[in-house]
Amino acid sequence: MSAQSARRCGWSSHLAFDAAITPNLRRWVTGDDGSLTARLVAASERFRVAQLLQRPLRPLADEWQVLGQHDRVPALTREVLLICDDIPAVFAHTVVRLRHARRDWPFLRGLGARPLGGRLFIDPAVTRDPFQFARLVPHHPLRQALQRVLPAMAPLPMLPARRSVFRRGDGVMLVTEVFLPDLLARPAPGTKAIALPMFRRTTDRGPIASHTTEIKEITR
Repeated sequence: MSAQSARRCGWSSHLAFDAAITPNLRRWVTGDDGSLTARLVAASERFRVAQLLQRPLRPLADEWQVLGQHDRVPALTREVLLICDDIPAVFAHTVVRLRHARRDWPFLRGLGARPLGGRLFIDPAVTRDPFQFARLVPHHPLRQALQRVLPAMAPLPMLPARRSVFRRGDGVMLVTEVFLPDLLARPAPGTKAIALPMFRRTTDRGPIASHTTEIKEITR
């Protein structure tokens, strides 16, 4: 996708000023010190991943060109919540061309509720392009996907997001992360991310105890 096309879709190389984005939240969004998952682990007592869906879906209008597709044919789509101390902190949306998923990202199909960063950041063959940033309004398709499982997010006028392209061989993977308000209460770690093997996960896989809302089952 060209820079001009990205701007039309609201994506930019910098996160524009917004009074709703506090300095702490901005540090979370713009921090570029490795795996976001590892940063969340460092800022919480218990961390886990809730997989919402993983199946072929048509990519969004501002995604298919990034993947190198010539039209909106289905791509393998994965959506998860990154959960800190039983409170959803980040909504992550990943898309990759189906043939690339089989050839260059074979671990995706069996990833389940394990963090994607646990594979990407230990593979020396993986590179990442610079971030793009956006402020997502409630009618954006990613906000709509989030609001289906966390309806309490709907009244919020804006949520900050970032995305980046990961490359391995000829495979292209687009990962978008939407940052949820509960991160405001978690100081962004001021040091490098901890090693991925030190992940701690909750043993309770039941409903999330959150003042925000319960997670609803995705039907799309």
